[in-house]
Amino acid sequence: MRSAGIRVFGGPGEARYGGMRPLRILLCAALLAGLAIPTAASAAKNPYSAAGVCGLGYRVIDRHRLYATNPSNGNRVLLATVVLTYNSAQGTNCAVTMKRYRVGKAAPVFGDHLGVSLAARPLGPGTVDGDSGEFRYFAGPVYVPARNRCVQWAGDATLLLPANFVPRGYYDSAFKSRFEHCG
Repeated sequence: MRSAGIRVFGGPGEARYGGMRPLRILLCAALLAGLAIPTAASAAKNPYSAAGVCGLGYRVIDRHRLYATNPSNGNRVLLATVVLTYNSAQGTNCAVTMKRYRVGKAAPVFGDHLGVSLAARPLGPGTVDGDSGEFRYFAGPVYVPARNRCVQWAGDATLLLPANFVPRGYYDSAFKSRFEHCG
């Protein structure tokens, strides 16, 4: 018997399986298991935020995502995000590069390198700051005084591909803005 697109089990010649046949149960279980297993690239979310890393009063004013191409399938891989924040009370910009791929992994195992830099015009000893190294979550924060100044912000990510990955090599991406966000 059918009614409004709903199948009713238990008619002549049909065995009862609690409303679902074993094959349907198996297919649903396989589908749910596939959805529940995250890929290696997206398994961990970065527990830090750019505004939180920079400190109280900083708000995000710009961001740039750093992508690389997976050599085995051509898909884009999000490595990191370079984020620019501003604190209007202090007149200060802050920049960080937030890791998005293999978040939280120990640096010596994979060789993951992140970098961030920030500069304000006119350039001088107090208006340029940078940070780079092997980090698990983010590079930075770096700060420059920016009231009535234009800033240039940049970041990079170089991540060694896992040992079982063919071809062996690096994911690499970088970004550098022009002098902008003036004021």
